Amino acid sequence: MDRGLSGSGPWIREAYTLTGADFSLWLRLTVFYVIFAALVSQLPLAGDVLLIVLTPAIIAGAFRESAQPSAKTPTLRLRNVCFGALRDPALRLPVLSVATILLGAWVFVTVLAMVFGIDSYALGPLFAHRTLAANLFAGLLLILFWALEIGLIMTTLYVLAAIVLSALQPMEALERTLALWRDHPFVLAGPGGLMVLPLILSFYFPSWVRAVVALVTLAPLVLAVFASYTRLWPASPLQPS
Repeated sequence: MDRGLSGSGPWIREAYTLTGADFSLWLRLTVFYVIFAALVSQLPLAGDVLLIVLTPAIIAGAFRESAQPSAKTPTLRLRNVCFGALRDPALRLPVLSVATILLGAWVFVTVLAMVFGIDSYALGPLFAHRTLAANLFAGLLLILFWALEIGLIMTTLYVLAAIVLSALQPMEALERTLALWRDHPFVLAGPGGLMVLPLILSFYFPSWVRAVVALVTLAPLVLAVFASYTRLWPASPLQPS
């Protein structure tokens, strides 16, 4: 088992090193994703569904490109990251299966937030209580909700890594991810706390803040998962060339 949050330190440092080594690709990808997310989020309900369904495909493409960088033009590489997983017969069904499960989890978390009165865009209503005890309870509830979101996001990332890098089916990938949570909890929790939490918190601020946070954290988050997975499971069939 990992010894404290420092267990995730090497993967986070390596993630920023990998980002810098191929900075043009990861910057292009992040800018594309931020613009894409901003546009589709304007669609009532369907926008969130579309984003949740397509995001796993983009992440899977990023893992595949990280493991085996293609010698194509920057534009073709970006297109390969964004759409390559859906064009790959071996990845299409597993990735879409993960997207479907993720959509169900999003519905569950959304309903749970509505039941407990948690607003993803405003803290005021949650803490509009007269007593200190009620505000403390609301704060604890919010922290638990954030932890649930972080756990869901990190689990999804490692499941996708196992599908792409180890050619596992979704349930096998989930079993391996749960084993990682058991044996290396801080490897998963570290990037979650340092990169996912700022993304969650950014939704309580103006849209330009979200864009800046995304530019700094999105690509390194994916690459931190890639770096840690390929070291913890070195026998993966798809390895960096």
